[in-house]
Formats: sequence, structure tokens, C-alpha cells
Amino acid sequence: MAGTFARSARAVCIAAAVCCAVVSQAPEAFAEDVDMAPKTLDEVTPDGLNIHIETDHEVVNSIPNLAAAVNSREAFVTLTATAAVGGAGAVLDSLFITGYQLGCQSDVSSGLQMGGAVSGGLSGTATVGTSDSVAGSAGAGATGYMQTVLEPGVIVDLPMSNMALSSSGHATLAITNLHIKADACGGDVTVRSYAYLRVSTANAHSSYAIYGDPIKI
Repeated sequence: MAGTFARSARAVCIAAAVCCAVVSQAPEAFAEDVDMAPKTLDEVTPDGLNIHIETDHEVVNSIPNLAAAVNSREAFVTLTATAAVGGAGAVLDSLFITGYQLGCQSDVSSGLQMGGAVSGGLSGTATVGTSDSVAGSAGAGATGYMQTVLEPGVIVDLPMSNMALSSSGHATLAITNLHIKADACGGDVTVRSYAYLRVSTANAHSSYAIYGDPIKI
């Protein structure tokens, strides 16, 4: 009886040692922060407004897929976008938007998704294909969630935050560690940030955009 107990104890110890060895040998996956270059744009509208748009403090943090799926990509993104408008003329309407463009190199069978809490952001769905139609709704304090179905080679915008210019002609949009996820992509997934500004006066309607450098996630 004592011999049986001893053999059982030795078996348990050996199994535990093997388990510890397997765990210790498993490769560790670390996220890697990539600091992206800032971008600026300075223009003058047809009716004399001075436009300044800037993106900075951008970080793209590509991480291993949480579900360990070989055809899924994930990243956390951080970005600050600012806009300023000055000069002659009164701004009657404006909209400043920042987010990411996302493209899949090859087959996307079940779509691409982006999730994250958004203050003053957009929520809705976009379908890019034969109709190239986009639908969405804006709402302050809404939880942003964008889903799209892509065909190979198609690029879509994923808006993450937006607001109108203040009475002084300024706007700042800051996103921190928001989640971007691409599913069912058989090739590379590439993202790039953007900032769009639309300004309307009594005499002109003007739109401007800047883009960050593309990066694979």
C-alpha cells in the first residue's frame, strides 16, 4: 500500500514538473507600441479662412489576437487631432472627425469591426461593395461601434470621434487605447489615421483632410 502511494506521489510530481516546463517554454507575446509621425495641414479657403489641422501623439499598438485566430488582427490606437480656423468670415457650420482607415489585402468573408467608447462619436454600419453605401448616426456620448463588409482591396473609414468647432474656431479630438479589430482577413491588414474638417460660411463650403502613415497590424 505504501509503495502504491509512493509511486502515485512520484507520478504527480513528474506531471507537475512537465506542466511547469511546458508553461516556461511557451513563447511570450508582447505588444509593441509604434510612435507615428505627426502630420499638419495649413490652407486658406476660397473665402479667406485660415485652416490648420494637426495630428500628433499617435501610437499604434499591434497585439496578438485574443482568440489566437490566424486570420484576425487587433491593435490599440492613440491619437490627438486638432483643428483651428481663423480669419475673415463667420463659420456657419463645421464638423471635425478623426478615425482610421482600414484595408484588408485579400478575402474578408465576415467583415471588419471596430469598437470603443466614443464621446460625441458616430455609430452605425457601413457596407462597401457594389453599392458603396455608408449609413450612420451621430450622437454625443454614444458608444462607437463600426462594422463593415469588405471586398479585397477596398478601404473604409472607421470614424472614432467628432465634434463641431467651438465659437473660437477650435476643436480637439483625443482617443486613447481604442480597439481596432479585423476578422477573416487572409492577407495583410493595414491602417492609417485621418482627420477631416468641413467648414461652411455664407459664401463657401470647404473640406480638408490629412492622413497618417500607413502601418500593418
